[in-house]
Amino acid sequence: MLALTDGVMAIAMTLLVLDIELPEGLRGAELRRALDDVQSQVAAFLLSAVVIALFWRAHHAAVRNAEWIDPYLFWLHVAFLVLVSLIPFPTRVLEDYGDRFLGPGLYGAVIGAAALVLYALDLHISRSAGVTWRHVPLPAQAVVFLLSVGIARVSPTAAIYSWAAAVPLSVVADRVAARARRQGVSGRGPAERP
Repeated sequence: MLALTDGVMAIAMTLLVLDIELPEGLRGAELRRALDDVQSQVAAFLLSAVVIALFWRAHHAAVRNAEWIDPYLFWLHVAFLVLVSLIPFPTRVLEDYGDRFLGPGLYGAVIGAAALVLYALDLHISRSAGVTWRHVPLPAQAVVFLLSVGIARVSPTAAIYSWAAAVPLSVVADRVAARARRQGVSGRGPAERP
């Protein structure tokens, strides 16, 4: 499962960089204009590369506790990998249509759905190990990116900026889950998961 995930994520990151194009034979002012145009491609690449890297890290953290792969876990894993392998497409759409609903709307939907599926995967593995749902960090990324789809209807730029909220909200969710693991949910004993 880990090897397949590593391969899919490596290919998705590679496909991201292939979208960055600079026409050949440019010089002077034309080259400077072309480099200015490429900046949005580089920014979208960096955003998606970081998102994929964070997904990779979270996936490895979730599956390290998996004892076996049941059919539900298998299909959650397949859905997650399908969504990750799709990321280069909404990244390209975001580059081309970042000022319209389609760009941030599609990007937010795909990233939010992938984060939600990853949360379900982590939750399923944790439950199989006898760990309560309170010990799994809530899916802040899923909430932020899925809400950004609605925000993009009103303001595509505001939707893009709203994604920054995923960072502090994820930190808070991780701390709450870590505290629950340390204290035990009811406070009666140690947490089930280190």
